[in-house]
Amino acid sequence: MIGGGVTGAGIARDLSLRGLSVLLLEKGDWGGGTSGGSSWMIHGGPRYLEFDWGTTRLSTQDAGHIVTIARNLVYRVVFIIPVLPHDRNNIERMETAMEVYDRFQPLKKAHPHKRLTAEEARQAEPGLSPDVIGAVTMEEWGIDPHRLVYANVEDAVAHGTRALNHTKVVDLVRDEGKVIGVRYRSSDGAMSEARARVVVNATGPWSPEVSGMAARPVKLRPAKGIHIVYPHRISNFSISAESVDGRDLLMVSHAGFTLLGTTDDDFYGDLDSVDVHEDEVDYLLQAFERVFPSIRAYRPVRATTGVRPTLFKWRRYEDELSRRYEVIDHAAEGVEGFVTIAGGKLSMYRLMAEETSDAVCRKLGHQAPCTTATSPLPGSESDMAPAGELARRCGIPALAAIKLQSRHGSRAEKVMDGAPGGRLVCRCEPLTEAELAYAARQEQVRSLADAFRRVGLAAGPCAGAACVVRAAEVIGAELGWSASQRFDAAREFVRAAWLGRAPVLGHAGWAQEELAQGAMRGLFN
Repeated sequence: MIGGGVTGAGIARDLSLRGLSVLLLEKGDWGGGTSGGSSWMIHGGPRYLEFDWGTTRLSTQDAGHIVTIARNLVYRVVFIIPVLPHDRNNIERMETAMEVYDRFQPLKKAHPHKRLTAEEARQAEPGLSPDVIGAVTMEEWGIDPHRLVYANVEDAVAHGTRALNHTKVVDLVRDEGKVIGVRYRSSDGAMSEARARVVVNATGPWSPEVSGMAARPVKLRPAKGIHIVYPHRISNFSISAESVDGRDLLMVSHAGFTLLGTTDDDFYGDLDSVDVHEDEVDYLLQAFERVFPSIRAYRPVRATTGVRPTLFKWRRYEDELSRRYEVIDHAAEGVEGFVTIAGGKLSMYRLMAEETSDAVCRKLGHQAPCTTATSPLPGSESDMAPAGELARRCGIPALAAIKLQSRHGSRAEKVMDGAPGGRLVCRCEPLTEAELAYAARQEQVRSLADAFRRVGLAAGPCAGAACVVRAAEVIGAELGWSASQRFDAAREFVRAAWLGRAPVLGHAGWAQEELAQGAMRGLFN
């Protein structure tokens, strides 16, 4: 299995639950690509109703399964969709669209929409423009995609999968045209080879590159999207807006942060070096300034980017490309033992994994049912203790307990077992030293960037300024880093984080960044 995003991890879990032997390889970290660059939502995609209602149905149906098996990871996200004068869709059209979407909402255990007057909308969300003439609501599900990916990896490993991150596949092993394995390079540079009866390419936008190793093209139309990240909630509800060119954009209020996005542009560059540009940031801010006038008064902490593996379609406007997927058995093209899954979206990863696993089982003559729609992911097997009770037992702040449960669910107390108290690495996230050490010891964290994805290190308002050096000490103690390796790890994290911070820094942000960089240099010296 090549690719450790949500689809690859989901396939590995599905196949291992069916009793098959699986090797899962990821060149970076789990969920470090397209999955982690999402809007952090399991949603049905109401915008696809206009031209691809089948995808909306499949998304909402599979979202219902994900909500069932990942109870500790999901939470409700309520949108207000404001209508302004001269909008493309007036209030009647918006309500009609939501009435259609309501037919799918029971599939994902969400509530139907409500229509609001202008006064009701502004009462619920005072930050809305005074020009709003009405609104409708919409409910979706939020989720941490990094934890969703790792939960699938964790369960796959528990059922026999061997999973290696920071391990890059450099070639396919072929015998008379048949794919019989892979050659891969680990993080220490060592080369290895693994043989398999079936090799699955689940590398998202990198699928054409991997399929090219078998001389079998897979044609995608990659689409770049960016998000602006605010380290706190800046609105009571999530809000939609219309961009200057008519695209639908979202400001998503999550538990302790806000995502504003996303762009949707054809991408022809290097998938391993995707930059955020200032004009893309301005494009998003311009759109939300119209419905949420104070948006520029809030200071973002960084911008993120990802590339969607959209199936190729000529002439379609980027925003209208289908999010359908395709399972390709390359045996039909003369290459036996090689399967590619291309396209799709986060909210139907489990279904994509099921259909890909079905294809693999057919090739192997293996008969076993898919159980991923009902088998709970790690942490969702049983009910969680109240967060206050967990906080008292573990000696940690209540907010730290809530964060701990949001990542580990019913297994949260196990993470703290044997920990010497609940000392915090970072107060603004908050993150305990015990959880960070556990991530390094048990969750394949090998760098500070891995810890950002696994446990939210430096995801809070300080953006690492108050915690990255201490975090390097904690992880370094688990992994046996020398003092110089710890400082190098902290320096590298700060350097890499700068790429996402630079496009969103205003005048005050640059001044604070200079102070933070100076403090860091003082520590490093």
